[in-house]
Amino acid sequence: MTLPRRLVLVVPVTGLAVAVAVALVMLTREEPAANGGAGAPTSDERAALLVAEFGTDADRVFLARADDPSERTLLATISHAPDWGINPGAPATTDLVAYTVLPPGASPDRTSPAELYVLDTSTGETRLLAGDADLLTPPVMDRAGTAVAYRSNGDVGLQSLVSVDLDTGARRTLYQVETTFGVFPVGFEADGRLLFAALSRAGTELYRATSADQPPELVVHASDEVARDWQLSPDGGSVSFLAPAIENERVVHRLQVVDLTDGTPVSVATARPPSAVEEFTPVWRPDGSGITVGREAYPDTSASAVTYPLGTGTPASLPAPARGYDVPAGWSADGDYLAVRSFDGVSAQDPGTETLVVVTLDGKRVTVTASSELLFLGWADGDDE
Repeated sequence: MTLPRRLVLVVPVTGLAVAVAVALVMLTREEPAANGGAGAPTSDERAALLVAEFGTDADRVFLARADDPSERTLLATISHAPDWGINPGAPATTDLVAYTVLPPGASPDRTSPAELYVLDTSTGETRLLAGDADLLTPPVMDRAGTAVAYRSNGDVGLQSLVSVDLDTGARRTLYQVETTFGVFPVGFEADGRLLFAALSRAGTELYRATSADQPPELVVHASDEVARDWQLSPDGGSVSFLAPAIENERVVHRLQVVDLTDGTPVSVATARPPSAVEEFTPVWRPDGSGITVGREAYPDTSASAVTYPLGTGTPASLPAPARGYDVPAGWSADGDYLAVRSFDGVSAQDPGTETLVVVTLDGKRVTVTASSELLFLGWADGDDE
Protein backbone atom coordinates (compact mmCIF):
# COMPACT_ATOMS: atom_id res chain seq x y z
CA MET A 1 0.00 0.00 0.00
CA THR A 2 1.34 3.43 -0.95
CA LEU A 3 1.11 5.83 1.97
CA PRO A 4 -0.65 9.13 1.28
CA ARG A 5 1.17 12.38 1.87
CA ARG A 6 -0.83 12.66 5.06
CA LEU A 7 1.38 10.12 6.79
CA VAL A 8 -0.25 7.57 9.11
CA LEU A 9 1.84 6.04 11.88
CA VAL A 10 0.93 3.04 14.01
CA VAL A 11 2.39 3.42 17.48
CA PRO A 12 2.47 0.42 19.84
CA VAL A 13 1.45 1.15 23.43
CA THR A 14 3.65 -0.62 25.96
CA GLY A 15 1.64 -2.69 28.42
CA LEU A 16 -1.52 -2.59 26.29
CA ALA A 17 -2.41 -5.31 23.82
CA VAL A 18 -3.58 -2.95 21.10
CA ALA A 19 -1.87 -0.41 18.84
CA VAL A 20 -2.96 3.22 18.79
CA ALA A 21 -3.25 4.75 15.33
CA VAL A 22 -2.02 8.34 15.28
CA ALA A 23 -2.71 10.42 12.19
CA LEU A 24 -0.06 13.02 11.35
CA VAL A 25 -2.41 15.01 9.18
CA MET A 26 -0.45 17.17 6.75
CA LEU A 27 -2.82 20.10 6.50
CA THR A 28 -2.52 23.74 5.57
CA ARG A 29 -4.12 26.86 6.85
CA GLU A 30 -5.36 28.93 3.94
CA GLU A 31 -6.01 32.59 4.57
CA PRO A 32 -9.52 33.65 3.57
CA ALA A 33 -9.94 35.86 0.58
CA ALA A 34 -10.49 39.56 1.07
CA ASN A 35 -14.24 38.99 0.96
CA GLY A 36 -13.99 36.29 3.65
CA GLY A 37 -13.86 33.39 1.24
CA ALA A 38 -16.20 32.13 -1.43
CA GLY A 39 -19.03 31.81 1.08
CA ALA A 40 -21.81 29.29 1.64
CA PRO A 41 -23.42 27.15 -1.07
CA THR A 42 -25.99 28.76 -3.32
CA SER A 43 -29.71 28.35 -2.68
CA ASP A 44 -30.08 25.36 -5.00
CA GLU A 45 -27.59 23.32 -3.01
CA ARG A 46 -29.09 21.12 -0.33
CA ALA A 47 -26.83 19.05 1.91
CA ALA A 48 -23.34 20.43 1.36
CA LEU A 49 -20.30 18.24 1.88
CA LEU A 50 -17.40 20.00 3.59
CA VAL A 51 -13.98 18.67 2.55
CA ALA A 52 -10.34 19.75 2.69
CA GLU A 53 -8.01 18.97 -0.23
CA PHE A 54 -4.37 18.60 0.79
CA GLY A 55 -1.66 20.79 -0.66
CA THR A 56 2.05 20.96 0.07
CA ASP A 57 1.82 24.44 1.59
CA ALA A 58 -1.92 24.93 1.98
CA ASP A 59 -5.17 22.99 2.16
CA ARG A 60 -8.19 24.12 0.19
CA VAL A 61 -11.59 23.76 1.84
CA PHE A 62 -14.59 23.18 -0.41
CA LEU A 63 -18.35 22.97 -0.07
CA ALA A 64 -19.70 20.40 -2.51
CA ARG A 65 -23.16 19.19 -3.46
CA ALA A 66 -23.89 15.84 -1.83
CA ASP A 67 -25.62 14.48 -4.92
CA ASP A 68 -22.97 15.83 -7.31
CA PRO A 69 -19.67 16.57 -5.50
CA SER A 70 -18.11 17.77 -8.76
CA GLU A 71 -20.12 20.94 -8.21
CA ARG A 72 -18.12 22.61 -5.47
CA THR A 73 -17.32 26.04 -4.12
CA LEU A 74 -13.94 27.07 -2.71
CA LEU A 75 -14.59 28.22 0.84
CA ALA A 76 -11.13 28.88 2.25
CA THR A 77 -7.44 28.27 1.72
CA ILE A 78 -5.50 27.37 4.87
CA SER A 79 -1.73 27.79 4.83
CA HIS A 80 0.51 25.49 6.86
CA ALA A 81 4.05 24.28 7.35
CA PRO A 82 5.28 22.37 4.27
CA ASP A 83 3.80 18.86 4.07
CA TRP A 84 1.77 19.26 7.26
CA GLY A 85 -1.99 19.77 7.13
CA ILE A 86 -4.93 20.57 9.35
CA ASN A 87 -6.25 18.13 11.92
CA PRO A 88 -10.01 18.70 12.29
CA GLY A 89 -12.22 17.91 15.24
CA ALA A 90 -15.40 15.86 15.03
CA PRO A 91 -17.57 16.48 11.95
CA ALA A 92 -19.27 19.85 12.11
CA THR A 93 -22.75 20.08 13.64
CA THR A 94 -22.93 23.89 13.37
CA ASP A 95 -21.48 26.43 10.93
CA LEU A 96 -18.16 26.17 12.76
CA VAL A 97 -15.34 23.66 12.28
CA ALA A 98 -12.47 23.48 14.78
CA TYR A 99 -9.02 22.35 13.67
CA THR A 100 -5.35 22.42 14.63
CA VAL A 101 -2.53 23.25 12.23
CA LEU A 102 1.20 23.92 12.15
CA PRO A 103 1.50 27.45 10.76
CA PRO A 104 3.97 28.42 8.03
CA GLY A 105 7.43 28.85 9.55
CA ALA A 106 6.78 26.46 12.43
CA SER A 107 9.27 23.68 13.08
CA PRO A 108 7.95 20.74 11.02
CA ASP A 109 7.73 18.30 13.90
CA ARG A 110 4.78 16.46 15.44
CA THR A 111 5.71 17.83 18.88
CA SER A 112 5.72 21.50 17.78
CA PRO A 113 2.92 23.60 19.32
CA ALA A 114 0.06 23.95 16.86
CA GLU A 115 -2.46 26.71 16.37
CA LEU A 116 -6.14 26.15 17.10
CA TYR A 117 -8.67 27.74 14.73
CA VAL A 118 -12.35 27.73 13.97
CA LEU A 119 -13.58 28.03 10.40
CA ASP A 120 -16.99 29.63 9.83
CA THR A 121 -18.51 27.71 6.92
CA SER A 122 -21.13 30.42 6.34
CA THR A 123 -18.49 33.06 5.56
CA GLY A 124 -15.19 31.24 4.95
CA GLU A 125 -13.51 33.24 7.71
CA THR A 126 -11.06 31.69 10.18
CA ARG A 127 -10.41 32.74 13.77
CA LEU A 128 -7.31 31.97 15.82
CA LEU A 129 -8.15 30.69 19.33
CA ALA A 130 -4.83 29.41 20.74
CA GLY A 131 -1.20 28.78 19.82
CA ASP A 132 -0.34 25.96 22.25
CA ALA A 133 -2.46 23.09 20.94
CA ASP A 134 -1.36 19.49 20.44
CA LEU A 135 -1.46 18.95 16.67
CA LEU A 136 -2.40 15.28 16.80
CA THR A 137 -5.25 15.54 19.34
CA PRO A 138 -8.47 16.63 17.59
CA PRO A 139 -10.32 19.48 19.31
CA VAL A 140 -14.00 19.12 20.25
CA MET A 141 -16.82 21.66 20.08
CA ASP A 142 -20.09 21.76 21.96
CA ARG A 143 -23.20 21.20 19.84
CA ALA A 144 -24.29 24.84 20.18
CA GLY A 145 -20.99 26.10 18.80
CA THR A 146 -20.19 28.18 21.89
CA ALA A 147 -17.03 26.46 23.22
CA VAL A 148 -14.05 24.46 21.97
CA ALA A 149 -11.83 22.18 24.07
CA TYR A 150 -8.32 21.12 23.10
CA ARG A 151 -5.21 19.51 24.57
CA SER A 152 -2.08 21.49 25.35
CA ASN A 153 1.25 19.81 26.12
CA GLY A 154 3.74 21.22 28.61
CA ASP A 155 7.12 20.07 29.90
CA VAL A 156 7.84 16.65 31.45
CA GLY A 157 4.65 15.00 30.21
CA LEU A 158 2.29 17.72 31.49
CA GLN A 159 -1.00 17.62 29.56
CA SER A 160 -3.82 20.13 29.96
CA LEU A 161 -7.38 20.14 28.67
CA VAL A 162 -8.38 23.72 27.94
CA SER A 163 -11.80 25.17 27.05
CA VAL A 164 -12.18 28.36 24.98
CA ASP A 165 -15.39 30.41 25.11
CA LEU A 166 -16.11 31.45 21.52
CA ASP A 167 -18.08 34.54 22.55
CA THR A 168 -15.44 36.07 24.81
CA GLY A 169 -12.26 34.20 23.89
CA ALA A 170 -11.73 33.36 27.58
CA ARG A 171 -9.64 30.25 28.24
CA ARG A 172 -10.16 27.90 31.16
CA THR A 173 -8.08 24.88 32.15
CA LEU A 174 -10.45 22.03 32.99
CA TYR A 175 -7.95 19.28 33.76
CA GLN A 176 -4.19 18.93 34.06
CA VAL A 177 -2.03 15.86 34.63
CA GLU A 178 1.53 14.59 34.25
CA THR A 179 1.38 11.34 32.33
CA THR A 180 3.35 9.18 29.94
CA PHE A 181 0.10 8.03 28.34
CA GLY A 182 -2.50 10.57 27.31
CA VAL A 183 -5.79 12.37 27.88
CA PHE A 184 -8.10 13.13 24.96
CA PRO A 185 -11.20 15.38 24.83
CA VAL A 186 -14.32 13.47 23.75
CA GLY A 187 -17.07 16.10 23.81
CA PHE A 188 -19.26 18.41 25.88
CA GLU A 189 -22.34 17.25 27.73
CA ALA A 190 -25.51 19.34 27.53
CA ASP A 191 -24.65 21.08 30.82
CA GLY A 192 -21.24 22.14 29.53
CA ARG A 193 -19.09 19.59 31.34
CA LEU A 194 -16.25 18.15 29.29
CA LEU A 195 -15.90 14.40 28.77
CA PHE A 196 -12.42 13.05 28.20
CA ALA A 197 -10.75 9.67 27.78
CA ALA A 198 -7.62 8.82 29.77
CA LEU A 199 -5.15 6.06 28.95
CA SER A 200 -3.13 4.34 31.64
CA ARG A 201 -1.71 0.92 32.46
CA ALA A 202 -5.24 0.06 33.61
CA GLY A 203 -6.59 0.65 30.09
CA THR A 204 -9.05 3.38 29.05
CA GLU A 205 -11.42 5.30 31.29
CA LEU A 206 -13.95 8.01 30.52
CA TYR A 207 -14.15 11.02 32.86
CA ARG A 208 -16.04 14.28 33.09
CA ALA A 209 -14.31 17.48 34.18
CA THR A 210 -15.58 20.88 35.27
CA SER A 211 -12.44 22.73 36.40
CA ALA A 212 -8.81 22.14 37.36
CA ASP A 213 -9.76 22.86 41.00
CA GLN A 214 -11.91 19.73 41.28
CA PRO A 215 -10.99 16.11 40.58
CA PRO A 216 -12.66 14.62 37.51
CA GLU A 217 -15.57 12.23 37.90
CA LEU A 218 -15.20 8.70 36.57
CA VAL A 219 -18.01 7.85 34.15
CA VAL A 220 -16.99 4.35 33.07
CA HIS A 221 -14.02 2.03 32.78
CA ALA A 222 -14.25 1.51 29.03
CA SER A 223 -11.64 -1.20 28.49
CA ASP A 224 -8.60 -2.90 29.97
CA GLU A 225 -6.93 -1.97 26.67
CA VAL A 226 -7.26 1.02 24.32
CA ALA A 227 -10.82 2.15 23.55
CA ARG A 228 -11.16 4.56 20.65
CA ASP A 229 -13.45 6.38 18.17
CA TRP A 230 -15.58 8.10 20.80
CA GLN A 231 -18.72 9.95 19.71
CA LEU A 232 -21.55 11.52 21.69
CA SER A 233 -25.15 10.80 20.77
CA PRO A 234 -27.13 13.68 19.22
CA ASP A 235 -28.97 14.31 22.52
CA GLY A 236 -25.72 14.14 24.51
CA GLY A 237 -27.06 11.42 26.79
CA SER A 238 -24.96 8.51 25.56
CA VAL A 239 -21.53 7.86 24.11
CA SER A 240 -20.38 5.24 21.62
CA PHE A 241 -16.88 3.86 21.16
CA LEU A 242 -14.93 0.82 20.03
CA ALA A 243 -13.28 -1.53 22.51
CA PRO A 244 -11.00 -4.48 21.69
CA ALA A 245 -12.16 -8.06 22.10
CA ILE A 246 -10.62 -11.44 21.30
CA GLU A 247 -12.56 -13.52 18.79
CA ASN A 248 -11.19 -16.65 17.13
CA GLU A 249 -7.72 -15.85 18.50
CA ARG A 250 -7.77 -12.40 16.88
CA VAL A 251 -8.06 -8.96 18.51
CA VAL A 252 -10.92 -7.03 16.91
CA HIS A 253 -12.83 -3.91 17.93
CA ARG A 254 -16.49 -4.01 18.87
CA LEU A 255 -19.13 -1.32 19.30
CA GLN A 256 -19.97 -0.25 22.85
CA VAL A 257 -22.62 2.29 23.94
CA VAL A 258 -22.84 3.73 27.46
CA ASP A 259 -25.48 5.84 29.19
CA LEU A 260 -23.70 8.92 30.56
CA THR A 261 -26.12 9.25 33.47
CA ASP A 262 -24.93 6.14 35.27
CA GLY A 263 -22.30 4.52 33.03
CA THR A 264 -24.47 1.50 32.23
CA PRO A 265 -24.50 -0.18 28.80
CA VAL A 266 -27.14 0.84 26.27
CA SER A 267 -28.79 -1.98 24.33
CA VAL A 268 -28.02 -1.99 20.60
CA ALA A 269 -29.50 -4.45 18.10
CA THR A 270 -26.23 -5.60 16.56
CA ALA A 271 -25.71 -8.34 13.99
CA ARG A 272 -22.24 -9.77 14.32
CA PRO A 273 -20.51 -11.00 11.16
CA PRO A 274 -19.94 -14.78 10.93
CA SER A 275 -16.18 -14.52 11.53
CA ALA A 276 -13.89 -12.32 13.61
CA VAL A 277 -13.71 -9.16 11.51
CA GLU A 278 -12.81 -5.64 12.56
CA GLU A 279 -15.47 -2.95 13.06
CA PHE A 280 -14.74 0.70 12.24
CA THR A 281 -15.73 4.16 13.46
CA PRO A 282 -19.31 4.16 14.78
CA VAL A 283 -21.29 7.28 13.84
CA TRP A 284 -24.75 8.17 15.11
CA ARG A 285 -27.78 8.64 12.92
CA PRO A 286 -28.77 12.33 13.24
CA ASP A 287 -32.04 11.46 15.01
CA GLY A 288 -30.20 9.24 17.53
CA SER A 289 -32.15 6.14 16.52
CA GLY A 290 -29.14 4.05 15.59
CA ILE A 291 -25.40 3.83 15.03
CA THR A 292 -23.67 3.08 11.73
CA VAL A 293 -20.42 1.08 11.78
CA GLY A 294 -18.10 -0.18 9.08
CA ARG A 295 -16.59 -3.64 8.97
CA GLU A 296 -13.80 -5.19 6.96
CA ALA A 297 -14.65 -7.44 4.03
CA TYR A 298 -12.42 -10.44 4.83
CA PRO A 299 -13.03 -13.30 4.17
CA ASP A 300 -15.39 -11.86 1.52
CA THR A 301 -14.33 -9.32 -1.10
CA SER A 302 -16.92 -6.66 -0.19
CA ALA A 303 -18.71 -5.51 2.95
CA SER A 304 -21.29 -2.82 3.59
CA ALA A 305 -21.56 -0.43 6.49
CA VAL A 306 -24.43 -1.40 8.81
CA THR A 307 -26.76 0.72 10.94
CA TYR A 308 -27.59 -0.89 14.29
CA PRO A 309 -30.81 0.42 15.90
CA LEU A 310 -30.91 1.19 19.59
CA GLY A 311 -32.93 -1.29 21.63
CA THR A 312 -34.63 -3.80 19.36
CA GLY A 313 -34.98 -3.81 15.62
CA THR A 314 -33.31 -5.09 12.49
CA PRO A 315 -29.86 -3.88 11.44
CA ALA A 316 -29.89 -2.20 8.01
CA SER A 317 -27.06 -2.63 5.50
CA LEU A 318 -26.08 0.30 3.31
CA PRO A 319 -25.01 0.02 -0.35
CA ALA A 320 -21.67 -1.81 -0.42
CA PRO A 321 -18.65 -1.06 -2.60
CA ALA A 322 -17.94 -3.38 -5.53
CA ARG A 323 -14.80 -4.39 -3.68
CA GLY A 324 -13.54 -3.47 -0.23
CA TYR A 325 -15.24 -1.85 2.75
CA ASP A 326 -16.46 1.50 4.09
CA VAL A 327 -15.40 3.41 7.20
CA PRO A 328 -18.24 5.79 8.18
CA ALA A 329 -17.32 9.46 8.52
CA GLY A 330 -20.59 11.26 9.19
CA TRP A 331 -24.30 11.53 8.34
CA SER A 332 -25.82 14.68 6.88
CA ALA A 333 -28.29 16.44 9.18
CA ASP A 334 -31.26 15.24 7.12
CA GLY A 335 -30.07 11.62 7.33
CA ASP A 336 -30.10 11.21 3.54
CA TYR A 337 -26.35 11.03 2.95
CA LEU A 338 -23.47 9.23 4.64
CA ALA A 339 -19.87 10.23 3.92
CA VAL A 340 -17.49 7.27 4.11
CA ARG A 341 -13.82 6.57 3.63
CA SER A 342 -13.97 3.65 1.22
CA PHE A 343 -11.07 1.19 0.87
CA ASP A 344 -10.68 -1.30 -1.99
CA GLY A 345 -8.71 -3.79 0.11
CA VAL A 346 -10.37 -6.50 2.17
CA SER A 347 -8.97 -5.98 5.68
CA ALA A 348 -7.38 -3.53 8.07
CA GLN A 349 -4.04 -5.21 7.40
CA ASP A 350 -4.52 -4.80 3.63
CA PRO A 351 -6.71 -1.69 3.23
CA GLY A 352 -5.75 -0.85 -0.34
CA THR A 353 -6.53 2.56 -1.83
CA GLU A 354 -8.76 5.05 -0.02
CA THR A 355 -11.42 7.26 -1.61
CA LEU A 356 -14.07 9.58 -0.18
CA VAL A 357 -17.57 8.41 -1.13
CA VAL A 358 -21.10 9.69 -0.47
CA VAL A 359 -23.58 6.84 0.12
CA THR A 360 -27.32 7.41 -0.20
CA LEU A 361 -30.16 5.40 1.28
CA ASP A 362 -31.61 4.75 -2.18
CA GLY A 363 -28.58 2.73 -3.26
CA LYS A 364 -26.28 5.27 -4.86
CA ARG A 365 -22.54 5.65 -4.26
CA VAL A 366 -20.90 8.86 -5.48
CA THR A 367 -17.11 9.18 -5.39
CA VAL A 368 -15.66 12.59 -4.47
CA THR A 369 -12.73 13.20 -6.80
CA ALA A 370 -9.76 15.51 -6.31
CA SER A 371 -6.14 15.91 -7.43
CA SER A 372 -4.85 15.18 -3.90
CA GLU A 373 -5.93 13.51 -0.66
CA LEU A 374 -9.30 14.57 0.70
CA LEU A 375 -10.27 15.03 4.34
CA PHE A 376 -13.91 14.97 5.43
CA LEU A 377 -14.76 17.93 7.69
CA GLY A 378 -18.51 17.59 8.05
CA TRP A 379 -21.78 18.73 6.52
CA ALA A 380 -23.12 22.24 6.05
CA ASP A 381 -26.86 22.80 6.01
CA GLY A 382 -28.08 23.87 2.62
CA ASP A 383 -31.31 25.40 1.41
CA ASP A 384 -34.15 23.05 0.46
CA GLU A 385 -35.37 25.33 -2.30
